[in-house]
Amino acid sequence: MLEQYSHRTTGRPVDMGTGFDCFSPLSHTLNPSITGEAMANRLLLKSSMSEQGFRNLSEEWWHDTPVDEPYPDTSFDVPVR
Repeated sequence: MLEQYSHRTTGRPVDMGTGFDCFSPLSHTLNPSITGEAMANRLLLKSSMSEQGFRNLSEEWWHDTPVDEPYPDTSFDVPVR
């Protein structure tokens, strides 16, 4: 591993009830099967993002979109290298 990124491996994952990009009903932000710390973490993320001008996609706890989307009808295809 590149030394400049080694600091990223020392933490522990935050319990969100599912993994990132888990496409299951359990990933719905307010799924009632998710309780306790995981739901509290989802609500914290949702409210924090909302305070910064984003809205949550209810089917994916990790997916937020700017409320004032500057290009709502444009899809961008950006090469990743």
